[in-house]
Amino acid sequence: MKSPRQPPGLFVLAGAEMWERFSFYGVRSLLVLYLVEALQYSRSDALSVYGMYTGSAFFCAIFGGWLADRFLGQRRAVVLGMVLMMAGHIVLGLDQSITLALGLLAAGTGLFKPTTTAMVGELYAIDDGRRQSGYTVFYMGINIGAALSALIGGYLAQRHGWSYGFLAAAVGMALGVVVFMAGWRFLPAAVAPAAQPARAAWSDASARRRIQVILLMSLVAICFYLGYEQAAGVMTLFVRDHVSPQFLGLELTAAQFLAVNPILVILLAPVTARLLSRMDWPEFRVQGIGMLVLGLSFLLLQALQGLAAAGQVVPAWMMVGVIGVQTVAELLVVPIGLAVVSRYGPPGWGSTLMGAWMLAKATAGLLAGQLYGWLLPTGLSLYLVVTAISLAGGVLLISVSGALRRYADMDTAATARA
Repeated sequence: MKSPRQPPGLFVLAGAEMWERFSFYGVRSLLVLYLVEALQYSRSDALSVYGMYTGSAFFCAIFGGWLADRFLGQRRAVVLGMVLMMAGHIVLGLDQSITLALGLLAAGTGLFKPTTTAMVGELYAIDDGRRQSGYTVFYMGINIGAALSALIGGYLAQRHGWSYGFLAAAVGMALGVVVFMAGWRFLPAAVAPAAQPARAAWSDASARRRIQVILLMSLVAICFYLGYEQAAGVMTLFVRDHVSPQFLGLELTAAQFLAVNPILVILLAPVTARLLSRMDWPEFRVQGIGMLVLGLSFLLLQALQGLAAAGQVVPAWMMVGVIGVQTVAELLVVPIGLAVVSRYGPPGWGSTLMGAWMLAKATAGLLAGQLYGWLLPTGLSLYLVVTAISLAGGVLLISVSGALRRYADMDTAATARA
């Protein structure tokens, strides 16, 4: 009988992740505004740089995961990643080369992000019922960090100067290093990196099919992240230009609106996890529904764009409502994707497959940053294009959900690994 209490290592990893996300989202929430307002970039150029930054950060994740699995080992990969990210924040805060800063941040994220996510799964036996709730706790840590970064970093940058916002991110990263090192003894047992387990898994037909299905799931997730990554780009500029800053008696900056999503995740994640556990729907079907919900949010954004085009100031509560719909979509797609990789990824492939999932986010980040510029001369609505892509991805996942599970023999695989 497994203890209902979560392993202490979960809270170490969630704490380190919280501060790493504080630093990452601190830059993410400010970058487009900084480029447009401080460096006088055009809107399309700023969005392009943002897309290259988010894309390269998560593109590096597949290489970082591979390095952690094969050469560095997970613990060293995490520490090295945090140090690189802290250096990147300091470079930004001191108004040095933006290319160097974003490169350091991308490399550090690539080492840190897939590795800590995979380490969470290693805290549990495959049949441990605490796994799902453990990833919920971990995901809440991510969103606490994201909310704090938008509230604190957004306030410091837009009220006192950009350097204050970026240096606050560096402080957050330093705290993440302290948390990780202080909880060293609670982390999953360090395993010597080796390539043999990965080769053995690939030679097994059942394991190979599971890898293929996880890779396909990650590929379809591009449809979700293409919309999700609009939040700190086009949507932030829309908030700055057309949305009332007054909400619940507070005056929010455009960057601080990005705190709404993580706050809602913190509030809704436990309820969503319990509901999905009771419904026990196939994972890919739930993800497909999440993509349909995301498509709905961009239809709502198109309606708000119509109000703005008519010269009206969009009430803050309407924008918060749209963000709320996107939050529901996120909770149906992202935590389930992480749990699928953790549960069904063969031994020796954990960090690498987490990196593959994040490669979807990388690809979507690059495309999301370019999409505005590509569509500008065509007259097509970005919101409607993203709606169509999200709906297509959702319909695809729902329609092939059962076939994917049967192909990978996922129920048998889970029982065998237990």
